[in-house]
Amino acid sequence: MHDLLARTLILIVASGFAVGLLSLLRMPAATGYLLVGVALGPHGLGVFGSAEDTRFLAELGLIFLMFMVGLEFSVPTVIRARWDVLGAGSLQVGMTIAFVATGLFLSGVALQPAIIIGGAIAMSSTAIALKQLAEQGEMTSRHGRLALGILLFQDLATLPFLILADALSQGETLEPMAFLKQISVATGALLAAAVIARPLIRFGFSWVLRSRSADLFLLWVLMSAIGTAYLVHLAGLAPAIGAFVAGIVIGESEFRHRVEEDIRPFRDVLVGLFFITVGMGIDLSAIPRFPLSIILWVLVFVPVKVLLTFVTGLIAGAPREAAARTAVILAHGGEFGLLLMSLALQSGVISPELGQPILIALALTMGVAPLIIQRNHWAGWPFGRRDRRIAATEALIRAHSFGLRDHVILCGCGRVGRLVATVLESAEVPYVAIEMDLPRFRTAQRKSQKVVFGDAGHRRILEAAGLDQAVLVVITFDHQGTVKRILHQVKALERAPASLVSTADDLDIADFAKLNATAVFPENLAAGLALADRALLLCGKTKDDATRVVDTVRVELVQGQTREDGISAR
Repeated sequence: MHDLLARTLILIVASGFAVGLLSLLRMPAATGYLLVGVALGPHGLGVFGSAEDTRFLAELGLIFLMFMVGLEFSVPTVIRARWDVLGAGSLQVGMTIAFVATGLFLSGVALQPAIIIGGAIAMSSTAIALKQLAEQGEMTSRHGRLALGILLFQDLATLPFLILADALSQGETLEPMAFLKQISVATGALLAAAVIARPLIRFGFSWVLRSRSADLFLLWVLMSAIGTAYLVHLAGLAPAIGAFVAGIVIGESEFRHRVEEDIRPFRDVLVGLFFITVGMGIDLSAIPRFPLSIILWVLVFVPVKVLLTFVTGLIAGAPREAAARTAVILAHGGEFGLLLMSLALQSGVISPELGQPILIALALTMGVAPLIIQRNHWAGWPFGRRDRRIAATEALIRAHSFGLRDHVILCGCGRVGRLVATVLESAEVPYVAIEMDLPRFRTAQRKSQKVVFGDAGHRRILEAAGLDQAVLVVITFDHQGTVKRILHQVKALERAPASLVSTADDLDIADFAKLNATAVFPENLAAGLALADRALLLCGKTKDDATRVVDTVRVELVQGQTREDGISAR
């Protein structure tokens, strides 16, 4: 008992240290868990003699991982982006599997293990890629949308590979027709979930919500995920597929967001344990034994996968620059690749001599993935489209801002930006609005607002908008990196205009204030105070009284946030 407690404490401390250190380096938590598994596992310090000690919790982690994937898998999103998901996604996965499996088969590897390895290499990390793209404000760009579509298909494509790996681990040799039969059973399970499980799970949630018990709600979520996984397992399929089915059913209901909130802490911890067990299976002694194999597989993961994904983007009709940037974004391994290789190694489907170099190469590419994605714009340089587009946007903005002095540069014309533009027009204050999100740009155009499509974070675009002649710069979007670039440009001027920033996150106030932002307005503060003002009026207060109270509260809140962030009020 004491030995178990000591090892558990070592595991928790090591995980906290590794994840904390890597978060400072802006690297994924999964890499930290992998390193902990390698360090404490049988091939490292030997704190855990084998991965069996944590296997049960790791299997639970896999179930919750697939449950969360199903929860976030939106059928309407797939339908809207069907060409990127079903077209580009199937091309990327199919071409990668065909290339890798053919090479392995010709070198003497059996076909079915070769297909599993091809599937593992085809997968990229949805969590790493989407998190990094969101931080860089590139989710709505053409390459961001294409990458999202391919990642969605990769998540969906995991299901047949889980079926194949599960069957092979039980010593079965699946013929093509038998495999298609298994896929048909899985598809039938999905359809059955849509027809049968949906009303049952919804009825259960309705009954639980009437009890108003948070504990009962959480228990019902756990029962839905694990129960569906168990029933699917009884039908002869991998339990993770059942969890995926339950996630889809709940994800299409009105309970989705509360379920995500309640289950995420369990998911994160258990998925972390899954990655630790994967790390325990990585034998670092394979590095000196198979150095050339590891280098070869890294080359397959990066240059070859980049080339295949680039060709996929071109076939899908994306511009060359967008296709190149998407290829770089997806040029790494993913969680499901780790999963497939780990299952195949544990069951003996793939030999350690073949599987260990792949597993190490996969983990290496995941570790450097954030750094590669941060620099994905370099991939567009050979095609020259970026400079030509910036030059064209620059010329258009110069035409809009010609002759303007003491005007406002409005960076972002979304929900908040359109309101600012409307007020400026009503007050007859000259302004230039710049928006890089295509749907928001088109919405602003439909509302007859003076908006130009372009990236306000680029120095040449701001100069074309007359930054040195402007009286005010208003930033109304929430891409922290781009906001900082704009504030740097403003701060560098000898005669710097004032700057106002609207942010969705209170935590950004200190960072923006350090860059001399004149004022930072959290959106929740503005919306909450506007709502409070209306509430006071409906409670019988006069307009003057309501305004006085709201203004007092606003000052107190801003000063409190300012003291908390350690900056001076502006």
